[in-house]
Amino acid sequence: MTILEALKGINSYPIPQRTLEEVAERRNLELNAQATIEVMRKAGYNLAYADLLTWLSFAPQITQGGQSYSFTDEQRLQLRNRASELYEEYEEEAPKARFGYKGSRL
Repeated sequence: MTILEALKGINSYPIPQRTLEEVAERRNLELNAQATIEVMRKAGYNLAYADLLTWLSFAPQITQGGQSYSFTDEQRLQLRNRASELYEEYEEEAPKARFGYKGSRL
């Protein structure tokens, strides 16, 4: 199994390839490398995992190919909590979600 396959296996939600590539780049991971036990125990992999859990916790509900993907509020909270645990374990600050209007008029 590759790192890409391992990260995609976090959840059945279809995470865009561009998102996976961005997370891997930020965490200095090679997506086509083998996902060995040693790799999966390293900070880079676990922080990428946490990044994707955070991303999933804010992912929209979608329907793709007749299949619907959604999370309950409870599931979203569980995803964020698990990500927070990983960020804390590796002494990394959790990313902040950015919402709201940016501009001069509403």
